[in-house]
Amino acid sequence: MEFTKAADAPWENGCSEALIKSVKKSLSLAIGQSIMTFSELQTVLFEVANILNERPIGTSTSDPNEGTYLCPNDLILGRASSNVPVGNWDESDNFKNVGSSQKWHVSKRNLQVLDLVLVQDNNSFRSNWKLGQIVEAKSSRDGVTRDVTVRYKNIGPGTKYTGTQDLLIRRSAHRIVVLLPVEEQISNK
Repeated sequence: MEFTKAADAPWENGCSEALIKSVKKSLSLAIGQSIMTFSELQTVLFEVANILNERPIGTSTSDPNEGTYLCPNDLILGRASSNVPVGNWDESDNFKNVGSSQKWHVSKRNLQVLDLVLVQDNNSFRSNWKLGQIVEAKSSRDGVTRDVTVRYKNIGPGTKYTGTQDLLIRRSAHRIVVLLPVEEQISNK
């Protein structure tokens, strides 16, 4: 095994460190000050692993209109797992690294039409956020995209797609997480 990053420089390996942080935070929220038996701890570890393996890592088909995404559970289990663990989980504290949290003075890429995105919803679990595609991006006078119109399929997890009508919603750019920018979609074809 060859390590490419120095052990004393964790900031050079940001994605791995963010995932480790998510594991620690999820375990801390699940266990807290509880004293658990081995089987209870094992169950919590499995639930945390399932939550972390539900994060989107790409699209599962070449057609982003289908409304599905690829997650590690698809590769590990051979299928998606959308079971929500029982207990006192506070989903709003889990996986802070999914969304962008940069300072306002740091310029970043504007949202663009045909970007594949997740629509953040504070009233639902992250695993239930809508996967969609931007169909319209409205910019302010300073050229920064402030709100977008997203098209998505209104189907529940685990249900078969039967040709339902696309839904259009208008959301603030702050509530959008880009999964696959249009530039990468074009370069992958």
